[in-house]
Amino acid sequence: MSIFPKRTIPGSTITIHWNFNTSHLKDTHLSPLVKIGVKDPKGNITMLFDNHVIAFPNSTEDKEDIESIKKPKYLNKNIPLLVIADYLQGPCKREKLVEILTNIQSGRHYYFTYNVPKNGPLGKYTLISEIHNNGNIKYSKTALDDHFWVEEVSLISTTGKGAEKTALIHNHSKEPTPVKIVRTAIDLKGLMKTEIEAFEMNPEETKPILIHQGKVFLLYNEERETLNLTEETNSFLIRNQEILSINKKNGSDCLLKKDDDEAFWLSPEAKYLWDKSDGLLNKDSLSEKENDVLKEMQEQGLIKQIKL
Repeated sequence: MSIFPKRTIPGSTITIHWNFNTSHLKDTHLSPLVKIGVKDPKGNITMLFDNHVIAFPNSTEDKEDIESIKKPKYLNKNIPLLVIADYLQGPCKREKLVEILTNIQSGRHYYFTYNVPKNGPLGKYTLISEIHNNGNIKYSKTALDDHFWVEEVSLISTTGKGAEKTALIHNHSKEPTPVKIVRTAIDLKGLMKTEIEAFEMNPEETKPILIHQGKVFLLYNEERETLNLTEETNSFLIRNQEILSINKKNGSDCLLKKDDDEAFWLSPEAKYLWDKSDGLLNKDSLSEKENDVLKEMQEQGLIKQIKL
């Protein structure tokens, strides 16, 4: 089985892939009871599939009949590359992987979705995969890797002033959680330089992160979630990325909206704010005059407010 993504957050959706291989059938059909489900860290089970499926034996081939051999036996399976990549990354033995990959085209591929509750428990969720036939139960060949994690990391507090600050972060999960710290700084040429530190937080660990200068961010959940560790608020400004900015030779700037003949000529104050709104400009850092300009630009849809 394959799971995408392997790490997620409360309130998200997980996609589960299950391959039912029927290439081994000869002279008889098969109609087992298939049970696919998810067990959360507290032992609660949600069944996603509990039904019979039917499979038929392969046609008998005449080895001397070349035309019979050339005839297609399966409908084409449009299998995502991520499914194959997931099999290759798992801890299963090599012979198991070879068998799985060989049978991908001959198998049937089922896809299920599991909605992680917003208030669901954090930690490791395990997949249930059972094929019941004649009183026997067959389990997933990838059982060792049939799980995913639901994570949450938060900023508890930021203390200190100036170039000596400390951010206190907390891993709410009872499982280890990989995180990545990105420290940013702007050099004399106006270019951003970064320092990267990746590590794994222990279960329910609270950890201090030193902040010397620039902006510092924490990324987790396979880098899909971002926490701002520098400022107290997460309200950032970004110029509308659907608007084209044209620099005229006289030094003035013109903004053109998509699918609209309307154009905006920027005053020096508006141009300054437009240039600064790069997605990392904190709204709380604006002066009263800049806030007045921002209000007008937001009303025109030129600058948007986002949260990290």
